Amino acid sequence: MGKRIGKFGLVNYVDHPTNKDYRIFNFNTELEADLFEKKLTEKNIWFERDEEEHENAIVYLFAVRDREFGKAQDANFMVSAETRRNIIPIAFFRYFLIIFVLAVITLAIVGYMKS
Repeated sequence: MGKRIGKFGLVNYVDHPTNKDYRIFNFNTELEADLFEKKLTEKNIWFERDEEEHENAIVYLFAVRDREFGKAQDANFMVSAETRRNIIPIAFFRYFLIIFVLAVITLAIVGYMKS
């Protein structure tokens, strides 16, 4: 996903700085930008695409009309889902963590029941 540019840095979109009828989505990689463009085209959403250099990196920007923001946000979520990586990349450690947490919860419940 793009740099988190919202008020608290939680989202990759903001209102257009000069025209409040538009929202700006941004992405860091060309793969994400191309995928987002494809999703917008499939949903027949009008958009403008631009590239901008920000902190020595290229940021891909998309302007979408505010009235189509809901559909564009769905496309944004789909891009996020298709390009995200696992937080814990090694499967063994992922499953170990799940088993460990379940064991701690089980011990906590058994300890509570016995006291």
